[in-house]
Amino acid sequence: MNAVPQDKLITALDHARLLGMITRPATAAALPRDAIDAAQDILDSAPIIAIEEVTPDIVTMRSRLRLLNDNGTELLVTLCYPADANLAQGQVSVLSPLGLSLLGSRQGQRITWTAPNQTEHAGTIEEIVYQPEAAGDTTA
Repeated sequence: MNAVPQDKLITALDHARLLGMITRPATAAALPRDAIDAAQDILDSAPIIAIEEVTPDIVTMRSRLRLLNDNGTELLVTLCYPADANLAQGQVSVLSPLGLSLLGSRQGQRITWTAPNQTEHAGTIEEIVYQPEAAGDTTA
């Protein structure tokens, strides 16, 4: 899935919620094994930071961002949980290849991901339009 854990920072809250999602039997049973494995790799490798330490340039859960694909297409996406995913509305699941590449990455960073059809993609996080922690919205 091409997520690069050493380039990522994960908030303690995002870490706990994602870990719960992939380890809860009822939830995990509905998830693709490769998504669970890729998420586990990130959770095992990425440094965990407190919400108070999050800078506004880090992609966290529920962040909305502008992504410029290498083909020149600009996407406005929100990183969400699988149940809320809706590509037509720009809601990208954290457990999708793109979502796993985005989580914990920074504004200005180039990311890569492999789509389910095995097509390689790359893009740059141009701007984080909304980050819950920066907005003081850490309750949801």
